[in-house]
Amino acid sequence: MGRTGRQTIDQAQLRLEPALRDKLKAVVLDANAYGEARPNLDHLARVAARLAGIGIDTWLPQPVAWEWAEHLALDWEVLKNAASDQRRRLLDAGIEIPMPFGDREQVIAAALGNLAAIPNVKIIEVTGRSAIEGLKDQVLLRKPAKLKGATDKSRGQKTGASDSAWIRDVLELAGPDEILIISEDKDVKAAFKEWNKPEPTTRALRDLVPTLFHLVVDDGSARIAIIRYLLGLLETAAADGGQLDLGRIDGLEAEILREWDGDSPKPNTYGAAVTSILALAGLGSVTVEADEPKPDGGPARRSNPVLHVGPADRRTAHAIAYFLAEGETAVQTVLDDGGAESSVYPIRSVLVRVSLSFDFTDGVITAMEPEADGQAMLLDHSYDTTEEAEEGLIEALNVVPGVFVDGSFDNLPDLEFPGARAGWRSASGATRRTGRCPSSCGPGTTTTSSPSARSRPSASTTWTRGTAAAATGSRAPTPSP
Repeated sequence: MGRTGRQTIDQAQLRLEPALRDKLKAVVLDANAYGEARPNLDHLARVAARLAGIGIDTWLPQPVAWEWAEHLALDWEVLKNAASDQRRRLLDAGIEIPMPFGDREQVIAAALGNLAAIPNVKIIEVTGRSAIEGLKDQVLLRKPAKLKGATDKSRGQKTGASDSAWIRDVLELAGPDEILIISEDKDVKAAFKEWNKPEPTTRALRDLVPTLFHLVVDDGSARIAIIRYLLGLLETAAADGGQLDLGRIDGLEAEILREWDGDSPKPNTYGAAVTSILALAGLGSVTVEADEPKPDGGPARRSNPVLHVGPADRRTAHAIAYFLAEGETAVQTVLDDGGAESSVYPIRSVLVRVSLSFDFTDGVITAMEPEADGQAMLLDHSYDTTEEAEEGLIEALNVVPGVFVDGSFDNLPDLEFPGARAGWRSASGATRRTGRCPSSCGPGTTTTSSPSARSRPSASTTWTRGTAAAATGSRAPTPSP
């Protein structure tokens, strides 16, 4: 089946005790906080605003900002060079494609300026003393510095000065128990171990919300509202000829190369991107920010005072959503004469996994925002036979709260899913209501059947194991009343 991305940690294990959270001064961003060490400025601004609402600063070490800017400059160079032939052809035809930057230094300056302008984000400038110590760590290979690329010290590349310098500067401003570092790099932890200092809390960016905010499993009401909201957005986007905005979606190009036939050389692909969100495939775990219980039994404390001002009841819910999508990629082919030719190819059967947050006011969704970069995955091939497709569908349906299938597809050719505008319909399209599900299905769930004894998927239906995986892997436990 299609991969479902990184494994998630139980949110209860991520949660910081209120006493530890209250000690936090700042959340510190490492270079790998965002995928491929490229920042998402809109997301960073939202994160910083959320943290400011609970009295926590957002710190961006200057060497991290430099590294991000250099990577963006490299992206600009690749883009400029890869499309140079196409730009020349367009210019020859009288179509001018403006290039807003003349060189990489201008790109770096623009990137650093944009980072410095983000509200609630503080740039932690590197000091001379820390820079010297970091450089000595790298040259002398003092931990956390290390050798990359070779075991022979005369051939490997020494690294680590940047991390060493910014960690030293951060520790001049706060103790290890007063910071939370957004990083998936073992070198950060290695530095604290080498310096005999307590290890600070480290988290991946996707785990920041369950670490700092008190989340409870949704009782079902938020899930229904989110499904209807997302379906409404998709319907509106389709009617207007627009696109549902899910933020930045990564991973498609890596998926293409991973799935490429091993007997043929890998293509020179670039610019792989999700171009169209087609449908909602499933909804994973749904949690809601709740008031924090106080150990002394006193009044609960609000998780975010900014969201709870005034008479309106304001809540935030978080959900993992799966979407069926399409994409495209450019493939460059080297010609016999030494030239290069580029072609654009469509990519079908893409599954997008994205973490979303939803702001509720008096039970109504008023805003939706992506919480982290989405992940694109390629779905595996369709089922080989109709019987396999039916078995996969029944298996997926039986883990959906409120739906019960007794294992025989003969008895359930058509389904209706309350509040979801989705379901399975037989090839004939003729349906009639046959009654209610057993009480274990939950209130309001119905089954329908067609006059035919056994229905088959229509020829145009494509069944994928990856789509079933999105459903089977996304059930959240429902708490007892």
